[in-house]
Amino acid sequence: MNVRLGYSATFTAGVYFESGVIMNTYNADFQLMTKTDDSVDQNIAIERLKYIIYEQFADSIFLGLSNKNLETKFNDVGFRTIVMPDESADQIVGLVLFSKLNSAMEDKIEVIDISIRSSIGGGVSYLHCEGESVGPLEKSGWWSQPTPICSDKNSKTKKIVNLNEITWKSLDLEWNDGQYEEETIIEVKLEKQLEKVDIKGENVVEFKPNDKK
Repeated sequence: MNVRLGYSATFTAGVYFESGVIMNTYNADFQLMTKTDDSVDQNIAIERLKYIIYEQFADSIFLGLSNKNLETKFNDVGFRTIVMPDESADQIVGLVLFSKLNSAMEDKIEVIDISIRSSIGGGVSYLHCEGESVGPLEKSGWWSQPTPICSDKNSKTKKIVNLNEITWKSLDLEWNDGQYEEETIIEVKLEKQLEKVDIKGENVVEFKPNDKK
Protein backbone atom coordinates (compact mmCIF):
# COMPACT_ATOMS: atom_id res chain seq x y z
CA MET A 1 0.00 0.00 0.00
CA ASN A 2 1.32 3.43 -0.94
CA VAL A 3 1.65 5.85 1.96
CA ARG A 4 1.87 9.64 1.80
CA LEU A 5 4.65 11.19 3.87
CA GLY A 6 5.81 14.70 4.71
CA TYR A 7 9.39 15.82 5.29
CA SER A 8 10.74 19.28 6.17
CA ALA A 9 14.37 20.37 5.83
CA THR A 10 16.32 23.50 6.71
CA PHE A 11 19.83 24.08 5.38
CA THR A 12 22.21 26.94 4.67
CA ALA A 13 24.25 27.47 1.52
CA GLY A 14 26.09 30.31 -0.18
CA VAL A 15 24.68 32.01 -3.26
CA TYR A 16 27.10 33.73 -5.60
CA PHE A 17 26.31 37.22 -6.81
CA GLU A 18 28.58 39.63 -8.66
CA SER A 19 29.04 41.47 -5.35
CA GLY A 20 30.13 38.30 -3.55
CA VAL A 21 28.73 35.25 -1.79
CA ILE A 22 25.69 35.65 0.46
CA MET A 23 24.79 32.90 2.92
CA ASN A 24 21.16 31.92 2.49
CA THR A 25 18.99 29.68 4.68
CA TYR A 26 16.45 27.52 2.85
CA ASN A 27 13.30 25.92 4.22
CA ALA A 28 11.88 23.13 2.07
CA ASP A 29 8.74 21.07 2.64
CA PHE A 30 8.34 17.83 0.71
CA GLN A 31 5.25 15.73 0.09
CA LEU A 32 6.31 12.15 -0.56
CA MET A 33 4.67 8.92 -1.69
CA THR A 34 6.07 5.47 -0.99
CA LYS A 35 6.31 3.27 -4.10
CA THR A 36 7.55 0.06 -2.47
CA ASP A 37 6.31 -2.07 0.42
CA ASP A 38 9.87 -2.89 1.46
CA SER A 39 10.40 -0.94 4.69
CA VAL A 40 14.19 -1.31 4.43
CA ASP A 41 14.24 0.33 1.00
CA GLN A 42 11.88 3.04 2.24
CA ASN A 43 14.34 3.89 5.01
CA ILE A 44 17.27 3.84 2.59
CA ALA A 45 15.40 6.21 0.26
CA ILE A 46 14.85 8.67 3.11
CA GLU A 47 18.54 8.45 4.04
CA ARG A 48 19.44 9.20 0.40
CA LEU A 49 17.18 12.25 0.52
CA LYS A 50 18.90 13.43 3.71
CA TYR A 51 22.33 12.87 2.19
CA ILE A 52 21.58 14.99 -0.88
CA ILE A 53 20.20 17.81 1.24
CA TYR A 54 22.58 17.86 4.20
CA GLU A 55 25.82 16.50 2.72
CA GLN A 56 25.64 17.94 -0.80
CA PHE A 57 23.45 21.06 -0.84
CA ALA A 58 24.12 22.31 2.69
CA ASP A 59 27.29 24.41 3.05
CA SER A 60 27.87 24.47 -0.71
CA ILE A 61 28.12 27.55 -2.92
CA PHE A 62 25.42 27.78 -5.57
CA LEU A 63 26.61 29.11 -8.89
CA GLY A 64 24.35 30.20 -11.72
CA LEU A 65 25.05 28.71 -15.12
CA SER A 66 26.54 32.02 -16.27
CA ASN A 67 29.13 31.78 -13.45
CA LYS A 68 30.15 28.19 -14.12
CA ASN A 69 33.66 29.38 -14.96
CA LEU A 70 34.15 30.16 -11.24
CA GLU A 71 33.62 26.54 -10.18
CA THR A 72 37.30 25.58 -10.33
CA LYS A 73 38.33 28.75 -8.52
CA PHE A 74 36.12 27.94 -5.53
CA ASN A 75 37.05 24.24 -5.59
CA ASP A 76 40.75 25.06 -5.51
CA VAL A 77 40.37 26.88 -2.19
CA GLY A 78 38.31 24.06 -0.66
CA PHE A 79 34.70 25.08 -1.31
CA ARG A 80 32.12 22.63 -2.63
CA THR A 81 30.09 24.13 -5.47
CA ILE A 82 26.83 23.25 -7.16
CA VAL A 83 26.26 24.68 -10.61
CA MET A 84 22.59 25.24 -11.37
CA PRO A 85 21.13 24.74 -14.87
CA ASP A 86 20.06 28.41 -14.78
CA GLU A 87 20.49 31.25 -12.30
CA SER A 88 20.66 30.15 -8.65
CA ALA A 89 17.26 31.58 -7.70
CA ASP A 90 15.04 29.90 -5.11
CA GLN A 91 12.73 28.53 -7.80
CA ILE A 92 15.62 26.83 -9.61
CA VAL A 93 17.01 25.42 -6.35
CA GLY A 94 13.57 23.92 -5.67
CA LEU A 95 13.29 22.41 -9.16
CA VAL A 96 16.78 20.94 -8.90
CA LEU A 97 16.00 19.38 -5.50
CA PHE A 98 12.74 17.96 -6.84
CA SER A 99 14.50 16.34 -9.80
CA LYS A 100 17.64 15.15 -7.99
CA LEU A 101 15.79 13.59 -5.06
CA ASN A 102 13.44 11.69 -7.35
CA SER A 103 16.41 10.45 -9.36
CA ALA A 104 18.32 9.42 -6.22
CA MET A 105 15.39 7.56 -4.64
CA GLU A 106 14.85 5.56 -7.86
CA ASP A 107 11.10 5.09 -7.55
CA LYS A 108 11.25 3.67 -4.02
CA ILE A 109 9.79 6.93 -2.70
CA GLU A 110 8.61 9.74 -4.95
CA VAL A 111 8.62 13.49 -4.30
CA ILE A 112 5.20 14.61 -5.51
CA ASP A 113 5.28 18.19 -4.25
CA ILE A 114 7.84 20.69 -2.97
CA SER A 115 7.58 24.13 -1.38
CA ILE A 116 10.77 26.14 -0.87
CA ARG A 117 11.56 29.58 0.53
CA SER A 118 14.71 31.28 1.75
CA SER A 119 15.89 34.02 4.09
CA ILE A 120 16.70 36.35 1.19
CA GLY A 121 13.60 35.44 -0.81
CA GLY A 122 11.33 38.09 0.64
CA GLY A 123 8.90 35.61 2.22
CA VAL A 124 7.91 34.13 -1.15
CA SER A 125 7.53 30.35 -1.42
CA TYR A 126 8.00 28.55 -4.71
CA LEU A 127 5.84 25.49 -5.33
CA HIS A 128 6.31 22.63 -7.73
CA CYS A 129 4.52 19.32 -8.19
CA GLU A 130 4.76 16.35 -10.51
CA GLY A 131 3.51 16.95 -14.02
CA GLU A 132 4.47 20.63 -14.10
CA SER A 133 7.10 21.99 -16.47
CA VAL A 134 10.67 21.78 -15.16
CA GLY A 135 11.98 24.42 -17.55
CA PRO A 136 15.79 24.31 -17.88
CA LEU A 137 15.91 20.92 -16.12
CA GLU A 138 14.42 19.18 -19.15
CA LYS A 139 17.94 18.66 -20.43
CA SER A 140 20.01 15.92 -18.82
CA GLY A 141 22.46 16.77 -16.06
CA TRP A 142 23.63 15.70 -12.61
CA TRP A 143 20.09 16.43 -11.32
CA SER A 144 18.71 13.62 -13.50
CA GLN A 145 21.30 11.03 -12.40
CA PRO A 146 20.62 8.55 -9.54
CA THR A 147 24.14 8.98 -8.10
CA PRO A 148 24.89 10.94 -4.89
CA ILE A 149 26.98 13.39 -6.92
CA CYS A 150 25.66 16.93 -7.47
CA SER A 151 28.16 18.02 -10.08
CA ASP A 152 29.05 17.35 -13.71
CA LYS A 153 32.67 18.16 -12.93
CA ASN A 154 35.32 15.56 -12.16
CA SER A 155 37.15 17.36 -9.40
CA LYS A 156 40.89 16.66 -9.26
CA THR A 157 41.83 19.20 -6.62
CA LYS A 158 43.82 18.05 -3.62
CA LYS A 159 41.82 19.98 -1.03
CA ILE A 160 38.44 18.31 -1.59
CA VAL A 161 37.38 14.73 -2.04
CA ASN A 162 36.94 13.55 -5.61
CA LEU A 163 33.16 13.61 -5.89
CA ASN A 164 33.08 10.90 -8.53
CA GLU A 165 34.47 8.42 -6.01
CA ILE A 166 31.29 8.71 -3.94
CA THR A 167 28.72 6.01 -4.63
CA TRP A 168 25.66 4.80 -2.78
CA LYS A 169 27.59 1.61 -2.10
CA SER A 170 30.45 3.52 -0.48
CA LEU A 171 27.86 5.32 1.66
CA ASP A 172 26.22 2.00 2.61
CA LEU A 173 22.96 3.15 1.00
CA GLU A 174 22.43 0.50 -1.65
CA TRP A 175 18.98 -1.02 -2.02
CA ASN A 176 17.97 -4.03 0.02
CA ASP A 177 17.76 -6.61 -2.83
CA GLY A 178 16.84 -9.25 -0.27
CA GLN A 179 20.08 -8.98 1.71
CA TYR A 180 18.18 -7.97 4.84
CA GLU A 181 15.79 -10.76 5.65
CA GLU A 182 13.03 -10.48 8.15
CA GLU A 183 14.12 -11.42 11.63
CA THR A 184 13.40 -15.04 12.46
CA ILE A 185 12.88 -15.95 16.07
CA ILE A 186 13.73 -19.50 17.02
CA GLU A 187 12.36 -20.75 20.29
CA VAL A 188 14.56 -23.30 22.01
CA LYS A 189 13.10 -25.38 24.80
CA LEU A 190 15.53 -26.87 27.25
CA GLU A 191 14.35 -29.85 29.29
CA LYS A 192 15.97 -30.35 32.62
CA GLN A 193 17.24 -33.88 33.00
CA LEU A 194 16.53 -35.29 36.36
CA GLU A 195 19.41 -37.12 37.94
CA LYS A 196 18.61 -40.69 38.81
CA VAL A 197 19.60 -41.75 42.30
CA ASP A 198 19.77 -45.38 43.28
CA ILE A 199 18.53 -45.95 46.78
CA LYS A 200 20.32 -48.93 48.21
CA GLY A 201 18.66 -48.98 51.56
CA GLU A 202 15.43 -47.72 52.99
CA ASN A 203 14.46 -46.96 56.57
CA VAL A 204 10.91 -48.22 56.91
CA VAL A 205 8.83 -47.21 59.87
CA GLU A 206 5.76 -49.28 60.48
CA PHE A 207 2.84 -47.64 62.17
CA LYS A 208 0.49 -49.91 64.05
CA PRO A 209 -2.90 -48.89 65.27
CA ASN A 210 -3.23 -48.35 69.00
CA ASP A 211 -5.01 -51.39 70.49
CA LYS A 212 -5.75 -49.55 73.63
CA LYS A 213 -9.27 -48.38 73.91
